[in-house]
Amino acid sequence: MSDDGVLPQQPPWGSANGSGGPSGSPATGGRPPQPAPSWGGPSTVRPGAPYPQPPRAQRPGLRSPRAAALRSRRLRRRALLLLLPIPLLVAAIVLGVKLAFLPVIASMGSDDYDAGDYSGAADLFDVQKTMNVVDPWKAWFNTGTARHSSGDDYTAINDLHRAYDLAEGEEPMVRCRIQINLSISYETSGDYEKITADDYMAQKKALEEALASRAAGEDYDATVIDPYGDGNELTPEQVQDDATTWYSFAERSFATAEQVRGWPGCEDQSEQEKEQNEQSVQRLQDKQQQAQDAQPQEPQDPQEGDEQEQEQPEPDQTEEERAEAERQEKLQEQNSEARDDEDQSQQEYQNYYGGDEPAGGTGEEQGGGGSSKNW
Repeated sequence: MSDDGVLPQQPPWGSANGSGGPSGSPATGGRPPQPAPSWGGPSTVRPGAPYPQPPRAQRPGLRSPRAAALRSRRLRRRALLLLLPIPLLVAAIVLGVKLAFLPVIASMGSDDYDAGDYSGAADLFDVQKTMNVVDPWKAWFNTGTARHSSGDDYTAINDLHRAYDLAEGEEPMVRCRIQINLSISYETSGDYEKITADDYMAQKKALEEALASRAAGEDYDATVIDPYGDGNELTPEQVQDDATTWYSFAERSFATAEQVRGWPGCEDQSEQEKEQNEQSVQRLQDKQQQAQDAQPQEPQDPQEGDEQEQEQPEPDQTEEERAEAERQEKLQEQNSEARDDEDQSQQEYQNYYGGDEPAGGTGEEQGGGGSSKNW
């Protein structure tokens, strides 16, 4: 105590030597001394000095790297679980929209078919083939029938074969309708092939006349001998070979059409339909014979001709019976070849590679002797 009775004032942070009293402990202004932090910081803080910070790994609210990695993996897993149903949802939406529009597309296609726009109808029916789970054979049947009506028999045959395969579990009359249109498509295809062969035979005749006129020094049409003007002249043998090839195509198409008519499925037809089917079979047999007879005959070896002349018919057969037996034998050979070609064609169609029910429509087929109908 000083002379005037006032206690000497000490700084709150202790004396200059760091002691604050007789015990030597730092002065705290009346507060108890603070313990040192757990991380090893100083027990006191000098004025202006930064307050010591705890390590990052122990700071409240922070995670270790391992915990952060685990949390990141959990978030990614949750995101994947949320994203997985999206493709299924999109597919369901697309399928639902398509199913909703199938009746509209079928109706528009039938309207085009009835109006005679067979190509436009085929394009619309073709849309029904994709993602079609309701009677998929109808889309192929309608497309094939429309393609046939437009004159594209080769595509029609392909589509109708596919329709027949997809309708395997349907009622027999469904497959009967398909095979009738398929037979008609084969028949009209054979008609086209025979017309092509007839054109080659007419070209051969004109070529022979032009060659004869040139040899005699008379006027002739040079384009008949050299159609492209490149110096490559045609010969009658070449044109005849082309005609023979197309006649054989026609004969095979007619035989296949007859074979398709005989597939199982049309047993429950009405009497009128059975009669029409028999007439169609007879017509196809006649066309086969015409295509065969129209083929140019190769010159025969005289010795072979003599051997054939020496063959005598059996005494118990009349001339008509022998001719019918030969005809039936030829038909059996042709049907056998047609079956082989048919099996090969079906395999190709299956390797290459459905629709709601539109309104019906009919169309008379050129040269077919019948009509094809869309479903």
